[in-house]
Amino acid sequence: VAAIEDGQILMDVEFPPLAADLMDDPNTSAGDMAGANTRLAIKYAQGIHTRTGKKVAILYPDVPELERAVEQSGSNNPQPGVSLHSLRASIAEAETPQQAFFALFGKGKEMVREVPDADVYVGLTFSAQELPDVEELDTREASKKPIILFNLKLDTQRGDLGLPAFPPKDLQWRFLSRAKAVYFLRTRQYTLSLPEPPFVVNYQGAIFRQYPGPFQCLLDTGKAFRPVSTSARRPALGEFKETITMALKIGAKSPSNEGKNRKFFRTGVKAITWWEEDKEGLEEHTEWRE
Repeated sequence: VAAIEDGQILMDVEFPPLAADLMDDPNTSAGDMAGANTRLAIKYAQGIHTRTGKKVAILYPDVPELERAVEQSGSNNPQPGVSLHSLRASIAEAETPQQAFFALFGKGKEMVREVPDADVYVGLTFSAQELPDVEELDTREASKKPIILFNLKLDTQRGDLGLPAFPPKDLQWRFLSRAKAVYFLRTRQYTLSLPEPPFVVNYQGAIFRQYPGPFQCLLDTGKAFRPVSTSARRPALGEFKETITMALKIGAKSPSNEGKNRKFFRTGVKAITWWEEDKEGLEEHTEWRE
C-alpha cells in the first residue's frame, strides 16, 4: 500500500504461497499452488481496497484460468471492491477472423482487455510467454494504473527469456526492469562440501525486502532467520549465496577461513545471471534493483 501511495506503477510481490513442507512435497500440484495464490491474492486485494478505497482487479492470463479461479473462490466478486477477470478475451469475443486465429494460440495484442472501473491490477499465474500481454496492458493504460505482479517467480521467468518459443531478452530490459520489489521473500537452499566431518552441510537463507526498507540477506539458523547483511540494492543471487555461506559457523573449516584456491573451486568462475550482469548495458530501468 505504501508503494501505491508513493506512486509506484509496476510492482513485484513474491513469497512462498504454502508452508515449506508443502512447497517441497512432490504431491503438491500446480493447481494447488494456483489455488493458494488466488486465496492470498484476494486477501491482499481486499487489504488494498480497505486501506485505500481503490477497486482491485485480479487478472488471469486467459478465460480457462479465470474460470478455475472463480470455481475455487465461488464468485467473480469474492470481496467488496475485488473482482476477478481474464486479461485476454475469449475466442468468442474476437471481432475478426484474424483475431480469432491468434486468440486460438494465445497471441495477438488486440485480444488484451482492460478493466475500465479498476484502480489497481493484480496479475496472477502469468507465464513467461504471457508476460507480453501484461506489458501491453501497461502500455495502454494512459492513466498508469498500478500493476502488481503477484508471485510470478520473475527470477525464474527471466531465465527463460531468449529461449526458443519464449519472449526475447529485451522484455527484461524494457519492461521487467521496472518491476520494483515491494514485498519480496525468496528462499534458497544450498549444499556445502567440506574436506572433513561433517563433509556435507545443507543450509538455506532468504532475500527479504519490505518497501521502503532495504534488501536483507537472512540465514536460516534452524530456529529463526538471522540477518547477515542489508543493502539498498538487490543482491545478485551469487552474491547472496556467498554472503550467507560466509556467515556459516562450522569451526575451523568455515568458508570464512578458506584460502583462495578452495574458494575458487567452491564458487567457480562466474556466479551472476545475464539479467543481473547487464553486460552490454541494455537495461532501460533500474527499479527492479532498488
